[in-house]
Amino acid sequence: MVRSRPITPIFAIAAVGLAVAALAYTILRPTPVDGAATARQQVLAYDKGRGPVVAYNKWKWLKKTYWIVPQNGIYSVAQSGTDRFDVIRGQTVFRITDYFNGYWTGAVTVKLTRALVPACQYVLGEVTPQGRVYMTMYKADTGEVINNPVGTMVKKQGEWTMVNEMTSPAQGGTLSHWAYMLQSKPGDRTFKDLPFAHQSIPKFMSSCPKGPPIRR
Repeated sequence: MVRSRPITPIFAIAAVGLAVAALAYTILRPTPVDGAATARQQVLAYDKGRGPVVAYNKWKWLKKTYWIVPQNGIYSVAQSGTDRFDVIRGQTVFRITDYFNGYWTGAVTVKLTRALVPACQYVLGEVTPQGRVYMTMYKADTGEVINNPVGTMVKKQGEWTMVNEMTSPAQGGTLSHWAYMLQSKPGDRTFKDLPFAHQSIPKFMSSCPKGPPIRR
């Protein structure tokens, strides 16, 4: 008769230690931040041909909306020469034309105190499910890149705002601006009377072309 050899204490201790470590990892395993736990699932869902998943369409309501600079955000700072910084005023209006999978396009009209006529631009924007915004602005007539504002979607008093900021070359110097851009809808006071410009949104944007769509 063959007797089984007893497990030596050191191996018993090691086995118990491994079991405890596995249990602790299961309980204490950190939860990924910002939806990282489902990021791979989202990519795989798209790759399998099921179309954009919910997270990519979170901001699809941006399509066909208008965004304006409120009264307290109309101020910018222009730099010229070596040590001159001047406060100027202006208004910027976005009309978001199209949206697809976290990207959006639109028309942008800008009017500053220095300019005799509004400047017409196109914008290609990106917005993540977490609300981080990155934009590229183009001259509407030439397609030249003007600047790359960044922003964040932030709720203020229950309403979404687009907190944008940028610095770009301007007349041999730079122009810096940031603002909580607000959505403006037909019937709103700002839709009829824009801060600084004192025109309706349709009138303010009338000299600029409509924004391009995103071709699928």
